[in-house]
Amino acid sequence: MVRRASRLLVAAALLVLPALAAAAQGPAATAQVPAAAQAPDDEALRQAVLAILGRYFDPASVFDVSLVGTAATPRGVAIDDLLVIGRPAVLRGIPADFLLHVAKIELDLSALSRRELRVLSSGGATVVARATARAVQEALAKLSPNILEPQVHFQMGEFVVTAMVRREGRLYPTLVRGRLEVEDGRRVRVRVAQAQVLGGDVPVGLVAGELAKYDPLLDLAQWPLNLRIERLILHNDAVELLLVDPGG
Repeated sequence: MVRRASRLLVAAALLVLPALAAAAQGPAATAQVPAAAQAPDDEALRQAVLAILGRYFDPASVFDVSLVGTAATPRGVAIDDLLVIGRPAVLRGIPADFLLHVAKIELDLSALSRRELRVLSSGGATVVARATARAVQEALAKLSPNILEPQVHFQMGEFVVTAMVRREGRLYPTLVRGRLEVEDGRRVRVRVAQAQVLGGDVPVGLVAGELAKYDPLLDLAQWPLNLRIERLILHNDAVELLLVDPGG
């Protein structure tokens, strides 16, 4: 009977001792897997995204931000679906309809706390933007005191601007034709091809200097997502942009 009890005590000791040894080693023994950081709630995330948008767009912009499926990760915060609608999104004085959709994006949480956007990974992003000729001409009228009563039209891939241009104290009725060109898939450049005053050709520099204030019209190198310009269309008195980030 004593011998059997001894065996039971030995068996119990073999079962209990490993657990006691692990407990004695403390938390360091179980720190192999990093814990996920505490993610901010959806409203705090939404406010952070709005603050970041304010760094890239004019203050007159109005955005609606929608977040679906947020969760903390060891590196930051993951969002299953991020949707941003701008009505208007104002860039360099030009108001436009704007939609940004990002799937499966993971953001650096420490960067978010500094109102910066550092993308750790994403499943891809799409941006669609549209600005009317009327919106552009209103912005152009505010751009320079030397451009008076501008009229802007977008047709067949080119822009046409008519205006009274002030130069050296005189006013010149001016017509300008040009194109918006995509450069390296990342920039939209303003290219003036022709300028006319009262039916006679004049140096392009007469108004090119003013339009150059918009050049480049868009530079994606300054944006945090790896967006590229897939399509730029000028037609029906509007300019439309499609930007795509394949993700990764």
